[in-house]
Amino acid sequence: MKPLLVAPVVPPPIILGVMLTIDHNRGLRRSLRTNFGLSNRAINTRMDPALDMIYLSETTLSGSLPCLATLDQPDITAVTLRAGYLECQGGDSQDSRRHMPDLASLATGNCFLTANNHKVAIATFVNAEPRATRIAMEVTSRLNLLDYLRAEDFTLEISGTNRRRLTRPLAIHAVLEFTADIS
Repeated sequence: MKPLLVAPVVPPPIILGVMLTIDHNRGLRRSLRTNFGLSNRAINTRMDPALDMIYLSETTLSGSLPCLATLDQPDITAVTLRAGYLECQGGDSQDSRRHMPDLASLATGNCFLTANNHKVAIATFVNAEPRATRIAMEVTSRLNLLDYLRAEDFTLEISGTNRRRLTRPLAIHAVLEFTADIS
């Protein structure tokens, strides 16, 4: 009698979708001048002119999200990032899109996960298209992210540089696809 071969059960990919907002630039030099009474010349000599072109957006997420329920299985040994992308969220009409910032504002960026006071870079992106509706992220490491995603809560951060100043907040949808390995 032949032994019965059983194919291992492969869990489906874990897809985490998060809405983030990159705030519009308020003009760092102007806010410093009004808040601290500094002259414009003093500010220019002390600050990097490109400082206003950096953005940061982060959100703290619960480790008990429904999309992460697969990670509660005891036979899951590793979770790695397989792919990721950013999409612009906004109005659908042509008129509203004309007045809203879009992904063309973003030049480069990084994606980080932070849990239990440990921060790890997981992906980067470069926006080469002037009218991009989606920016693919490049996975930078194949680290085991299981401890990050199983934490009580973790932080997802997108940061980088702008091509131009944002005059309004930019709402983006970050989608990360993870692969779970079982023992």
